[in-house]
Amino acid sequence: MQVSDAPPIVGPGHNLATTADILRDRFKPVLDEVEDLAKRATAAKNALTDGTIANDNERDGLIALGIEARKLAKRLGETKLATTKPLRDEVTETNRFFDTVTMRPETIQSAFETIVGKYNDKKREEARIAAAEVARLAQEEAKRKLEEAAASSHSVLGDVLMQEAADAENRAAVLVNEAITAGSGPTRTSAGTVSATAKWKHRITDASKIPLEKLRPYMSLDDLDKFLRAFVAKNKNTVALPGVEIFEDTKTSFRG
Repeated sequence: MQVSDAPPIVGPGHNLATTADILRDRFKPVLDEVEDLAKRATAAKNALTDGTIANDNERDGLIALGIEARKLAKRLGETKLATTKPLRDEVTETNRFFDTVTMRPETIQSAFETIVGKYNDKKREEARIAAAEVARLAQEEAKRKLEEAAASSHSVLGDVLMQEAADAENRAAVLVNEAITAGSGPTRTSAGTVSATAKWKHRITDASKIPLEKLRPYMSLDDLDKFLRAFVAKNKNTVALPGVEIFEDTKTSFRG
């Protein structure tokens, strides 16, 4: 029976048991084993003088408990795998099912975004070109007004023409700014809104030429630790590395 399918432990009228409740009830014997081992291990440790082994008998007792603990941990791991594997298989199959079903609409979305994007890019470019042309004509009009004002010998008429030239220059400046931003916003249609986003990406062309020092500010300690593990695994303590202590870590293990 799956853990998720297990009936409630409590009687009718009560809340359903949690997964933890079900597991504690189902695996109570092994919990008792762990508790018993923990008590015996604590007693053996407390029997040591200052936490130090005084003789072979004490050593052998700790070894026996260590081996028992290793075997129990192994059995618990196998039990966990046997308990969770059906659940994980179910999740895997569920994910695979929905991933497969979702793939088709995502493919449709991606394909249509590409097609519409090309069309929209073309329209945006046309809008930019048209806006730039309008801005160019406005600039020419402003220039003509300015030249006309400069050529006028009538002071009052010259002032009027100069004001018209200033107004034309202002309009031209506005149109130039509009030309720069033309086609950059989202396109709203009766069916929906089309927007474009741009991201800077990279592609490695020659890894040997990458200046790693420039990447240092962007490296996390986890990144450095990964590189160091590879370095130490290959070189051990034969090559010193500034800023890094390389040492041999010895760990005792039990067999039996």
